[in-house]
Amino acid sequence: MNTPIRQKTERFTLLFSLVLGLCLANFRSAAQSLNNPDVLTILADLENPLIGNGDPAPGKPVFQYLETYTGTEVAHTLYLPTDWTPGGKYPVIVEYLGNGSRVMDNKGIGYGLSGGKGFIWIVLPFVSTDHKKDMDWWWGDVEATVAYAKEAVPLICHKWGGDKTRIILTGYSRGAIACNYIGLHDSEIAKMWKAIIAVSHYDDGHTLWGMTPEEQGRAAERLLRLGNTPQFICGEHCGVPHQGSDKPLLNTIKGKNISIFDEAKKELGLIPITEAEGTRKFIYAHHPSGNYTIVDLPWVNHGSQVLLRDTPQRQQIRQWIQTVLRN
Repeated sequence: MNTPIRQKTERFTLLFSLVLGLCLANFRSAAQSLNNPDVLTILADLENPLIGNGDPAPGKPVFQYLETYTGTEVAHTLYLPTDWTPGGKYPVIVEYLGNGSRVMDNKGIGYGLSGGKGFIWIVLPFVSTDHKKDMDWWWGDVEATVAYAKEAVPLICHKWGGDKTRIILTGYSRGAIACNYIGLHDSEIAKMWKAIIAVSHYDDGHTLWGMTPEEQGRAAERLLRLGNTPQFICGEHCGVPHQGSDKPLLNTIKGKNISIFDEAKKELGLIPITEAEGTRKFIYAHHPSGNYTIVDLPWVNHGSQVLLRDTPQRQQIRQWIQTVLRN
């Protein structure tokens, strides 16, 4: 073979081998991350947009206040999707946040569920007992929080093109409990939802969740208000006994250098949080005819960041949303 041609061929072969090796290494790394018990090892493909003030605009979440709460810290946020246009009709995601978070802290999962397109996204507050603050821990004034939702959501739908027949309620941790505790508080608010997505915890009556014993005891009564509304229930895996935080497990996983979920599940005795908290047992004991989809997430992380990653489970939730919206 001509020497220059041979040299070019060898250089091409070497370059091709290097590129192929890098592609295979990246593929293996991505596959390992998808199977890692710490889902945050997957790089986030989304980031919640910063919340501002002023008038809403596509892709720009803003704080808004009901007239009753002018001059207080009690506010909600409104996000119009990037494809929003005046006169259009859009499904709506309504969200409650977890403990340790207020509306202003921008730690919701609604952006991860929608990808920022096609859905109006509202994050609602937990109104404090003095009606001055948004609660960052448990419930505050439950009746005021319910009343806030009943006023704010229809108002936003009317003004900004939300479709009142396609409203999805969601939340993680405390917000997941709130899906039933607040969202099914009475028959009026229960009728607002096309579907409900509860991520990591549930109003299942197995513990107080910051409620009075009387409120806890009405969990089954609230569940019945679900009727046939589709509900997606999901949560991470946890240890036994459940420690209430993912940090000890994540530290153990890191210390033992475990990078495969099935290995962590076997070695650490992990079980689904829905099993640890008796969620399945509760719903099928008290409302067996409910329209449930239950998914046990293959990781141990607890928090809103999990849905800012492109995982098969996030895709599953998104596909479920589209299915229920079509029905």
